[in-house]
Amino acid sequence: MANILITGGCGFVGTNLVKSLYKENHNLVVIDNFFAGKHENKIDGVIYINNHTKNIFNIDLPFKPDLVFHLGEYSKITPSYNEINTVFDLNILGSFAILEYAKQNNMPIVYAASSTRLALEGENHSPYSFFKSIVVQLLKNYSDWYGLKYSICYFYNVYGEHQDTCNNGWETVISIFEKQMKKGQLLTVVGDGSQRRDFTYVGDIVRGLIQASKVLQNEEYQLGSGKDFSILEVAKMFSDNITFIPERKGDRKYSKANTDETYLKLGWKPEMSLEKWINKVKNN
Repeated sequence: MANILITGGCGFVGTNLVKSLYKENHNLVVIDNFFAGKHENKIDGVIYINNHTKNIFNIDLPFKPDLVFHLGEYSKITPSYNEINTVFDLNILGSFAILEYAKQNNMPIVYAASSTRLALEGENHSPYSFFKSIVVQLLKNYSDWYGLKYSICYFYNVYGEHQDTCNNGWETVISIFEKQMKKGQLLTVVGDGSQRRDFTYVGDIVRGLIQASKVLQNEEYQLGSGKDFSILEVAKMFSDNITFIPERKGDRKYSKANTDETYLKLGWKPEMSLEKWINKVKNN
């Protein structure tokens, strides 16, 4: 049993992570400012603190953490162009404070990075991607400078339980398609739908995060399915009732995880397929 701090523990991935860690009987404390998380995602028995990660040194935690899962950052690409101050506040000021706290308390970090950094467009193609990449570089430097232990996990288009947590039109495309299908609406495909994506089930992501917390060899892991689909192909898995909407700034053309490398380093493989999840949703 460990004392664990989770930032962003009321968000999509964070909620699923907290549920799994709680089942393992760890002592958990969550810091979340509910910028994207939901109060309804709270779990009885877990301590929640409504605050910003940049205030970590002024927060009275119930125990000294042995480990931090750092998921509490801004996580949207297209809106980040107009919300750059918020991205900087959450992803730079907040994450810098968490790294300083980890350094001063000799506490390893499992960091939820973004696969946008590895996309063909590069890490500079949006404020979100840029600032997330800065945190990755800073974490690596903290390891070199101060001996901080870490695991960096890259996410690829996560779907699954609690995927509609942000519920503001910028949630996952799987969540959007699912809602549109259930309401009998046209599925909105951005551009011509030729953009290709790797999709990963949140339960698999959580297993990867927990496994990465047990290794802590200052490595990077791509938590993806290793299989890519076009957005149009995904839409047609739900319905043939499709309409096309204009392209959006920052929309990348292609992403796919290197799961072979992740398996060699981490011993992790995805178990859920996108097709199986969509069939489950359609049959419920």
